[in-house]
Amino acid sequence: MNRFAFLVAALVLVVHGDVYLQGMRGSNNRLNEEGRERNNANRLFDSQNNNRGGYNQGNMYFYTGSDVHIEWTNQHSCGGPNNHCELVVQYMCGDLVRDGTTTNTIPDNPTKCERNDCDTDLEYGMHENYNYYKECDRRYRNKGLYTADQKMRDHARSTRQNNNAQRRGYECPEERDYYPYWHPTPWRDIVVFTDDTERCDYYKKNSQNVKNKGYCKYPDNFLEFKQAQGVVNTVMLMNTKESCESQKVEHGGEIITPKWVEVGAHDIPAPECKKAPWSRDNHHGNNVDGFPNFYTWKIPDSIIHKNCVMRLRYNITSGEMTKGRFEGGDGYEMIDHNMNAEGQNKKTGIDIWTQYGFTAETAEARGYVFKQDPTVKVFDGIDNLQLALALNTNQYSRTFEDRTHVFEIRQRPSTVPAAAKIHNLNVRGKRGNIVQTYPAVEYDFHPNNLEISVGDYIHVQWTGANSNPGNNAGQGRARTDRSNMVLLREITHDGKGKSPYQGQGCYACNYPEIITDKTDFLGLSTEDLINLAFGDKRQYFGDVEELDDTGTHFDLGLRQITKEGIYRYMCTRNNNFTNRSQKGKIIVKAK
Repeated sequence: MNRFAFLVAALVLVVHGDVYLQGMRGSNNRLNEEGRERNNANRLFDSQNNNRGGYNQGNMYFYTGSDVHIEWTNQHSCGGPNNHCELVVQYMCGDLVRDGTTTNTIPDNPTKCERNDCDTDLEYGMHENYNYYKECDRRYRNKGLYTADQKMRDHARSTRQNNNAQRRGYECPEERDYYPYWHPTPWRDIVVFTDDTERCDYYKKNSQNVKNKGYCKYPDNFLEFKQAQGVVNTVMLMNTKESCESQKVEHGGEIITPKWVEVGAHDIPAPECKKAPWSRDNHHGNNVDGFPNFYTWKIPDSIIHKNCVMRLRYNITSGEMTKGRFEGGDGYEMIDHNMNAEGQNKKTGIDIWTQYGFTAETAEARGYVFKQDPTVKVFDGIDNLQLALALNTNQYSRTFEDRTHVFEIRQRPSTVPAAAKIHNLNVRGKRGNIVQTYPAVEYDFHPNNLEISVGDYIHVQWTGANSNPGNNAGQGRARTDRSNMVLLREITHDGKGKSPYQGQGCYACNYPEIITDKTDFLGLSTEDLINLAFGDKRQYFGDVEELDDTGTHFDLGLRQITKEGIYRYMCTRNNNFTNRSQKGKIIVKAK
């Protein structure tokens, strides 16, 4: 039994803290709901997030080799002294990966799907596929793991955080809660952020990007056959090679032995591993620089696919948890099944008392033991006054998750040199004021400050929805997301502290520049400037002033930047002084 995988959600104790992808747009299990709250928290994955989070469906595409700016907010800090945390960013692509057209969860019984095949029933959103989920459902969980005092089931759908085995789409809860996972996963790793960079070598070596992973497999259609017989719940898959190859099961009147199948590594570079960025507690906001935490992902040339999704997992742990690791050694206390409680609401073996100089007996008498909702005696000599602590053992620690809607990755055009940099410039946020959109955000360009070089390419693109809540504040037609880009008027200043690059655009101003045939905005043509201002002219149907009859998706396409300068710009529809600001800056430097 593998006890040595590091638990993304385990070695660090958690306090409640949601996570949301702001750009690329995170779904939080939303599709196109018109209310503030999502309809179904179990649609595709287990987010553990607030029902009001996420953005409605809006799909975009990106070119291979281009830089994608990934922004997120996490609610209970990271990268500081108040907790321990990890953030893991991954992607997956597949021919049947889709957003779907209903907010209902994809069935786990194929007879409830069109043509008895849920994988191909396009009504339902799907990331992981049916066989992946069913093998997880029928596989024994890793019983070498720490599960506190939780009442567990036998299969891998049951984890300390999800002990009742609640299903969300075709996600495997054990794979979700633990990283790196010891069985195959369809997810490819992009980057791992950790507050303990000593773990980086472990993460890199054990990522399936570079490490072979295996699983126990019955003959093809075995599980479907047992499900048709109504006895699939009596079938269990072993989770080690030795136990798999010694198992005997009946199939079609014969006794067979399942096979241990090694699927190999994804054969891509190991994930980057970095120090976790700082964010503050109880706050979905910016970092110390005044901007959201972000990571710039250069899309590998090897990915070309119409159907891809990205996920971000965030785990935090409080300081009471000893700095243990599953592998133990080096003075670390091993955290595994030996620390589990003897029953529900009983104390676990997690040692917190030595941090207070107590013996185990004294700690028990004063409540300084790791268990569900303990009461503690804080004052010496006063035994009849106690304080209650809010401690949920299935959340110490805890993993949160967000995933994007489906996006496409295209081969860069042959006219763009392989060495040329491509920068994506998009829009984040949705219609509404700060209260109505929370924990999503109001409109802004992202990246808000983009620095590029002459000769680089820029891909301006944004998307949105027509299904926001009807009473959300904003300009133009109710419910709609729309944006544009117009240059701000020329800067007026005395020259002190002036940049060596010619500045264009008064950030404090809210009127756009007068556009003439001599106006310079990134060296773009007048036709491009008109399209940035009004949207693709093929979409004009009626009201143009507030962009109501343009589409939710805008794509300028790739443009090579040929002039140096500083360009500040705005969105005329959403920039509403004292209510909200949608402005951005692009700095173009010489090579």
